[in-house]
Formats: sequence, C-alpha cells, structure tokens
Amino acid sequence: MKRSTRTPQLDEDTRRAIARKAKALTLIMPTEEEDAAITKAALSDPDNPPATGAELGKLQPARRPRGRPALNVTKVPTSIRFDSLVLDAFKAFGPGWQTRINEVLLQYLIDTRQLIRFHATVQATAKEQRKPDEFLVVARDAVQAKEKLKQHLLASGREEAARERVVTVDVGNAAVRDLPVIM
Repeated sequence: MKRSTRTPQLDEDTRRAIARKAKALTLIMPTEEEDAAITKAALSDPDNPPATGAELGKLQPARRPRGRPALNVTKVPTSIRFDSLVLDAFKAFGPGWQTRINEVLLQYLIDTRQLIRFHATVQATAKEQRKPDEFLVVARDAVQAKEKLKQHLLASGREEAARERVVTVDVGNAAVRDLPVIM
C-alpha cells in the first residue's frame, strides 16, 4: 500500500476549500426587497453603525499566512569561504553561528564607520536664527538615526536641541567629511 505524501496542513486546506465551495453553492441570497429592509434596519441601529470604507480598508485577514513571518531586515543568501579554523570556532558555540558571524561583521562595519550612515540636521525653531546642527549618524534606519541623535543631544546637555525637528537623509556609504559622527 502506498503512503500518502501530502502533509496534514495541505489536507486541512483542501478540506476548507471544499467546504467553502459547498457553502457557496447552498448560499441563499436575499431578494432586493429583503436586502433593502435589512440595510434600512442596519442603518437605523445607533449602537452598531455600518463600517465605513476607511474602517473596511484597515481590516486584515483573520488567519496568519503560512510560513515564517517577514523580517524587518532583509538578509541576502550568499556563498563565502572561511578558514576552517574560523568556521569551526563559530560553529562550536552551537546553533545561531551564522547570526553571530553576521553580528561580528556588523560590529566591524560600525567600528570602521562603513555602515549605512544618515546625514542628520537639527533644525532650529522659527523664532531662532541660527545655523542648523549637522551630524553623521551610523544607524540601521532613519528612526534609529533620529533616536541616536536625540540621545546624543540629551547626553551632551542640549535638551532644547533634542526637542527640535530632526531631518535625516540616507547617504549610504558616501563620504561625508567634517561632520561629527554619532555611533
């Protein structure tokens, strides 16, 4: 006897699809008069108003899609050659060795100031007439860049500047000279 190669999840999905088709075939739609009466009753109910188009647009599927959730940071598959000594050292710590290699490389990029950088400008309020403060911030994204800049300003005793508007521009790995670097 041949064993089935289908997974239980596929069988569950197939069962649901068949049930939906069967239900669609047996669904009895209201007549135009019945539909008008139902709509009128729904509109007159003050405790349960019909959903607006904006509210309907915010709705999300009740079932989570299958598979691993998408990560915020996209990782790119690559092939790289390491010395066996280096690879064995990372693998010796067990699962997660690839993540640890990634973290070491990321720290290297931060230490050598090669990571994605943001040109951040602290703009003065409309009342003040002064040159905006400019910084080069090493960060993963614009939100982290703004947060790091605000923390830097607070740590240096510039609370008022930390409350001002911060504008960031992703400069990637471009060379921006003569600006203080916030790591």
